[in-house]
Amino acid sequence: MKRLRLLPLLLTAALLFGCAAGPETDGAARIAAPKAAAVRGMKKDGSSVGEREKLSEGYRDALKAFCTRAAREGLGQEGTENEIISPVSLYFATAALAGTAEGKTRDELLQVLGMEEAMIGAETEKLLHNMNIDDSMGRLQAAGSLWLADAFAAAIDAEAAKAFADRYGMELWRADFAAASAAKQLAAWVREHTNGNLGDAEAFQMDPQTALMLLNTVYYKDEWLDRFNAEKTEADTFHNADGSETECDFLNAPYGIHGFSRYENGSVGATVSSLQLKHGVMTFILPDEGCTPYDLLADEAALAAIVSGDCEGGVGEVVWQIPKFDYAADTDLAAALRAMGVTAAFDPQQADFSALLNAESEMPLWVDGVRQQARISVNEDGVEAAAYTRIEYAGSPMPTGRADMILDRPFLYYISAEGGMLFAGIVNRM
Repeated sequence: MKRLRLLPLLLTAALLFGCAAGPETDGAARIAAPKAAAVRGMKKDGSSVGEREKLSEGYRDALKAFCTRAAREGLGQEGTENEIISPVSLYFATAALAGTAEGKTRDELLQVLGMEEAMIGAETEKLLHNMNIDDSMGRLQAAGSLWLADAFAAAIDAEAAKAFADRYGMELWRADFAAASAAKQLAAWVREHTNGNLGDAEAFQMDPQTALMLLNTVYYKDEWLDRFNAEKTEADTFHNADGSETECDFLNAPYGIHGFSRYENGSVGATVSSLQLKHGVMTFILPDEGCTPYDLLADEAALAAIVSGDCEGGVGEVVWQIPKFDYAADTDLAAALRAMGVTAAFDPQQADFSALLNAESEMPLWVDGVRQQARISVNEDGVEAAAYTRIEYAGSPMPTGRADMILDRPFLYYISAEGGMLFAGIVNRM
């Protein structure tokens, strides 16, 4: 049987600004669009517009567990370069992957997600609603699209594709993936939903045997609840993971009353504190001297305890010194998914992704690669970050005191909003 390299799945999480021209040019045609979702936000007087959907406790717990493990597995390869991934983007990608799967492949994916398929559909719809924020202080929005290749349209069950797109709130498109314009069309759709900050056509060069592609974007912009005073930004030294030093600008908040906590487990320890954003939280994890971010990630209990708040904590004076940083990273997450328990999906003999195929189709489909590109920028005003995940189918309180969050050596961080870990990263060098 001829094995075709099919169904590249690309889910994009982008946390940046604005909109650009759409891709309904060069022959791409939109077949269907989801109904417009209600936008939430906050007025200047502090009152809110729109109601947040209440997620079930089981879904919140499963989402947190998936994101925490994804962060640990995705960032766990020791190195000296900066890293960043989007655990919530990988969640959306894996949830959609499960939606196209059948049999053992679907059961395995649901087990890794930690939830039943019915919960994924109902609760993820609520999560997407909660992530549709747009006000004067920031934005957090999600969008998705399912693209069908003209050359393989006969093998796709059109009604199943429409039902799938509707279930996940996606636009449904058709395009000629064999044409040179396909990369431009896909890149334009991504640019439209990421203000042109993502969507390089070179990253969308298509294999002519690609039959279907899935795109999902998450768009985020946020400000610190209390902005850093730019006049207090000063140059200082960052001690890079490779032993070198870099002079760079640091944001400074000399003294402030903040909550902080300590994680300790033998020789592994860290100080943890968070800064509030208008629509989220950024948590910084500073390993003790002599301990690296990878030592913390190697401790299975560490990140889970930090994320869940199961550390000794207190409230006191926290001295903040945070380097301004702006970097991007490209990460292969296939090994991370395998480590989390996804195996059948990568095996051509076991994978079953027939949910969108016609009943008579015998074309095999399997996952051929999982990659994610991401970017983050931190300055006096707030945070911008972006990521896209590409999955390719082939066919006791501590005493009140003081915590010095002097982030002048390698540290970890993560950004959370609406119950999901949007981004997690390691700053190894400046």
